[in-house]
This record gives sequence, C-alpha cells and structure tokens, in this order.
Amino acid sequence: MKEAGFETSFTFTVKILNGCWVLIPDHEDIRAIKQQNQVQQAQIAAFKWKIKALFGGVI
Repeated sequence: MKEAGFETSFTFTVKILNGCWVLIPDHEDIRAIKQQNQVQQAQIAAFKWKIKALFGGVI
C-alpha cells in the first residue's frame, strides 16, 4: 500500500463498485470506533479463554 502512495497508518473501508475496488478513507470517528471494537473483541476472546480454562474446556 505504501508503495502505491497510500498512508499506511490510516484505515480504509473497501467497497466493490462495478468490479473495481474503491478505497474510502475512514474519518477519525470511524477509526476510533474500529479501534474500540478491536479492543473489545480482544477482551471477549480473553474472557472466553478464561471461561474455558475455568471449566476445563467443557464449554
């Protein structure tokens, strides 16, 4: 991406329009929501792992 001239520190939404990929840069609020979602997903995964460990992997 960097070689193609895109900033690699930004997030994009990818849409397909008439068979072509369209990259739409996310606004700051969308970036914050996506980052918050990633943190929450990691927390959920850690919680599930702890529950499985607690119940011996039975769940």
